[in-house]
Amino acid sequence: MNFPSKKDIWFFLIFWGIILSIILIYIFNSDPVGMQLITYNSVLGYIIAALIIGLLLWIWFGTGYMVEEGFIKVQFGPFRSAVRIEEIKKISKIKSPFTAPALSVDRLEILYGKYKVMNISPKNVNEFIRLLVTENPHIQIDKNLSNYNNN
Repeated sequence: MNFPSKKDIWFFLIFWGIILSIILIYIFNSDPVGMQLITYNSVLGYIIAALIIGLLLWIWFGTGYMVEEGFIKVQFGPFRSAVRIEEIKKISKIKSPFTAPALSVDRLEILYGKYKVMNISPKNVNEFIRLLVTENPHIQIDKNLSNYNNN
């Protein structure tokens, strides 16, 4: 089952602010201050700008989580990882702005393996947890996930 990432207004402003800034530089031909190794008007400048915009769009529209075949498969733009559901020990609710395959500060912290941690932000948390607990009933659900109904 596919779960898209929850998206916060802060991540929206950061991602789309960067994209809009790059586009506006090219629309209004704004020259940066100081000596530049690469100018935005050069072919390399266009390529770098297109790659940055492409990467940000890929991350924005391509972040999600797939639960299938005993794995949580994480896609964060071009980056991918997977976690065996049978290795998951605990799921907690956290707020964290740090780098993770998530577009929200409201995240689930998944402890798995011996000392491994993954932070994700599925849009439908209750259904996501229900599906994981169905496959691995030994997962400990943190009390901070008060909205989760373990029936």
